[in-house]
Amino acid sequence: MPSTLHGTGVSAGLVIGNALWLNNQRCSVPLKAIAAEQVDDELARLAAAVDLSKQQLDALHHSVKESLGDDHASIFTGHQYILDDPELHKRITATVKSDLCGVEQACEKVLAEFCAEMAKIDDEYLRERLVDIRDVGERILCNLLGIDPIQTPEQGGEPRIIVADDIPPSVAARLDPARVAAFITASGSRTSHTAILARALNIPAVVAVKEPLSCIRNGTRLALDGASGVIHVDPTEETIAIIERRNQRQRAWMSQILSESNQPAETLDGYQVRLVANVELPVEAMNVRQRYNVGIGLFRTEFMFINGASLLDEEQQFIDYRDTAQAVFPLSVIFRTLDIGGDKFLSELNMPHELNPFMGMRAIRFSLSRVDIFKIQLRAILRASAFGKVRIMFPMISTLDELQQALATLEEVKNDLRANKVPFNEDLDVGCMIEVPAAALLAERLIQHVDFFSLGTNDLVQYSLAVDRSNPDIAYLYQPIHPSVIRMMKHVADVCYANGKRVGLCGEMAAEPLYAPLILGMGIHELSMSPVSLAPIRKLVRSIRMFEAEALVAKALLCGAASEVHDLCRNFLKASCPELLFDDNADNGGGNGTNGGGGAR
Repeated sequence: MPSTLHGTGVSAGLVIGNALWLNNQRCSVPLKAIAAEQVDDELARLAAAVDLSKQQLDALHHSVKESLGDDHASIFTGHQYILDDPELHKRITATVKSDLCGVEQACEKVLAEFCAEMAKIDDEYLRERLVDIRDVGERILCNLLGIDPIQTPEQGGEPRIIVADDIPPSVAARLDPARVAAFITASGSRTSHTAILARALNIPAVVAVKEPLSCIRNGTRLALDGASGVIHVDPTEETIAIIERRNQRQRAWMSQILSESNQPAETLDGYQVRLVANVELPVEAMNVRQRYNVGIGLFRTEFMFINGASLLDEEQQFIDYRDTAQAVFPLSVIFRTLDIGGDKFLSELNMPHELNPFMGMRAIRFSLSRVDIFKIQLRAILRASAFGKVRIMFPMISTLDELQQALATLEEVKNDLRANKVPFNEDLDVGCMIEVPAAALLAERLIQHVDFFSLGTNDLVQYSLAVDRSNPDIAYLYQPIHPSVIRMMKHVADVCYANGKRVGLCGEMAAEPLYAPLILGMGIHELSMSPVSLAPIRKLVRSIRMFEAEALVAKALLCGAASEVHDLCRNFLKASCPELLFDDNADNGGGNGTNGGGGAR
């Protein structure tokens, strides 16, 4: 039996407790043949089960909204869209009629077909949405069968560490932190709805455990680290003592950095750093200003479309963009135009299957091919700019022609608004993302046409190193601090500085304490990240000197391997802010992983 398991830490926390397997078995659907005259009765049963499911989701939405806020409750708005999907109802009805089977069988069959079709598209986002479809499907089946298969820990006694093959979002939302110390699943990802809810509920969690969970029985003693993803099975007394000491230090450290949340993000030698947030939905954006006192450095507008499962008209978009701009005013918001394609799709567009979607019709390429959709979005954003500090950003620019076409389209929309006397900010800033090596190398020409650049390091790294970051077999090649990537980033920053233009970074690197000093030392002083990462990065900024960060960059530019840069960064962090280092192999005073990105390893 393995003594240690390894997974993906998605919600930080150090926990010691006893295991409890979650009784979340799939519904057992009985086989039933029906006569033709019974079809209407079966479909009536389906309608009743769907109506009951809607009532349950309404109650769950209200409960989550009350406890966690609108942004997390919107997960179950997405579940409502799945329930209302006309294609789902059409296919279940057709199956009942053609197969003359009970509606439970038809529902199970159609849901399996839906999931199989989506699974053929190899991207992480759709894999996560499969969990939502299964969750909704299981809810309908349970209501048809009149059962509730969910068993959660009983009141009283020590909180348990829940173990399951998977935990759907509707179950995660019902977990009581007073009874659930943590949870472990065999499947899942950091950006799944279940992981998001775990962080919101402050329940430590590890998902996608690599080793079989069969070694864990009810009552097995576990020691779990929700930052590193390490799980000790039947830990020794020494391991327990180490974890308990680390837990005490972590709580004290978190209390300290949260108390500094209203302090300016300023280095010890007086350099101001602008920390801003990445958001995906208007309801999420509206909490950023109040909770974190920051603006928005990346609003991913495509998620409004994906979560709604349909195209949004101009008025719907305008209202969302306006409300967002007003919510963060007087701070600014950068709206990135649609980044559909690659790993994000919208069924209504009927986009063709591509063998290599990340190299295909996505982002600005899609917008320029569907100028009708592009202009509607630009009109909505421009109209919203009259109500706050709005900036526009074009994604995945790879050629000067693309940028000029996008700007020409923007100017056409402006002229139309002027002609119709529709107000907008004539001076709003326009920028583009640098996430393709071609754009980085062409920075001197591109910067002449925009007001700012934003480095999208997630794509820049994988395009530069020719590595699919979602492929576990070659994950070791995905190296954000590879010397070639650092040189490109430094070149882009130097171009912006020479032309008096701003440059920011909105990739995952911004939230990693190990990399942040390197980014700042390049001259990139605007970092956009998940809101929960803001406190530890603010702490880091306030612990370093900019001239030392610049010296770190000078050394890194001489390196020939990512491992050399990693060692430089680790030594820098160890000297300037050691509490942000993470080491799960020693009781060294570290171990302070955060929900927003964990500690540096």
